[in-house]
Amino acid sequence: MKQELRFHLGLHVLIAIFITIASYVHFPFQSFKGNLVYLAHFLLLHFSLFGFIYLFSLVGKVFKILFPILFIIVASFSFWVYTQDLTIGVGMIQAILETNIDIAVDVFSFQFVFFLLLSLVCILLFFKFHKNSKKSSIKSPLFFVAILGVLCFFIVENYKYDAFKNRLPYSVYFGGLKYFKKSKIKLKKIEEDVFTKENNVHIVLVLGESVRADHISLNGYHRNTNPLLSQQENLVSFKKVFTPFTFTAKSIPQILTDKSIYQKEAFLESTSLFSVLNKASFITEWIGNQSLEKSYKDIIYSNTTVKLIDKFHSFLSFKKEKDLKLLEYFSADGSLNHNKISTLHMIGSHWYYNNRVSEEFEVFKPVTSSKHLGSSSHKAIINSYDNTILYLDNFLNKLIEKLKKSPQKTILIYISDHGETLGEDGKWLHAQEHVASKNPAMLVWYSHKFKESYPLKINQLKTKKYDSISTDFLFHSILDLSKIENYQYKKELSIFN
Repeated sequence: MKQELRFHLGLHVLIAIFITIASYVHFPFQSFKGNLVYLAHFLLLHFSLFGFIYLFSLVGKVFKILFPILFIIVASFSFWVYTQDLTIGVGMIQAILETNIDIAVDVFSFQFVFFLLLSLVCILLFFKFHKNSKKSSIKSPLFFVAILGVLCFFIVENYKYDAFKNRLPYSVYFGGLKYFKKSKIKLKKIEEDVFTKENNVHIVLVLGESVRADHISLNGYHRNTNPLLSQQENLVSFKKVFTPFTFTAKSIPQILTDKSIYQKEAFLESTSLFSVLNKASFITEWIGNQSLEKSYKDIIYSNTTVKLIDKFHSFLSFKKEKDLKLLEYFSADGSLNHNKISTLHMIGSHWYYNNRVSEEFEVFKPVTSSKHLGSSSHKAIINSYDNTILYLDNFLNKLIEKLKKSPQKTILIYISDHGETLGEDGKWLHAQEHVASKNPAMLVWYSHKFKESYPLKINQLKTKKYDSISTDFLFHSILDLSKIENYQYKKELSIFN
């Protein structure tokens, strides 16, 4: 048993050095309690890994051949996590499997090759040194410890979804699974001869992230989280928007299609908003600061152009681009005299809040000092969250100022995908059942030229400001706004009708 123990301990030291530590090195190590949580997470992750590796080692020769290969593959991913804080997930897997070889060669550097060679030499020497070690056996006491390790994985994942799956080496495996898994959503093909009576309109749809309506000062929040937007004319904020979907993978597919919040999961065939607008000769573009989920990827690619900025850094990364970067790729040039919809998808107020803002927006203090929620006070978490709303205020204000210069009839619709739970009933963040996560922020801004062209629509918009509406409104409102003809939609759900 001592030989077995030495083998597996040594193996896990190598795994830690070349793979798993990469998932932790970019964390903010400022809180003692937070550091203890990181350590506990790291040890539990390795305990669960021990379980799977020990069971794998029961197949002797196969293990000795395959494990070094798998080790090198995962180590090649960890290099980029170490050096660039990249997120290993479905987006990265897709990029690797779909990128041309001549382009992929460009990422090879001396440091990368050295890291791979070092990891290869270490793992081969390790196996050579332990070639006479006692083989793993189901009769060994370590076998029962391994079973506990495997159970640890499922217990922790059941307690907190993706607690391990988002960390190396699990992220490589589960990212691959997501890549090869077929999308559940089926998009209808538009057969109708759709057209529009509209001319020279530019609709800007901004999809926010985790922004709740009651932290918008335009809606009466006690803090001034909208110092800039409060100075803008032609702006209407809605405080009673409802969605039952509290995480992006479910909310976005519903918002961007004709799928109602009241339809059962069995209803899988939906119509993309962008497909209808394409058919009516709109220019459709998507500019996103989030990697695409399988559940709505096909909807996004129904746009005529798709630009994903910083697609290899997810919300987990501490080097994720800030949302203002989106505006560098957005143009309000109306010289083409064409109808257009531009969709900007923000990382918004996704946890870890401090990562979403630059230092100048840390107005409310103190802020959080650790990714572990339990390490920060309730006040610090709220402060950090409200700072992201200040950043949003600045982002939308800059976007509006751009749109004011456009010769087109311009209108901006901002809606968050869902809200956020901030300590109510002991719950935090989102992806859980709580009313705080089901009330996303939503507002509309329109240009003077738009107002002059459609005074009745603006009047209707203002009268519905205090109405309780569901996210069903968006699909039908934009088609109504676009004067879509020869396509059946629910005009009664439009906020402009």
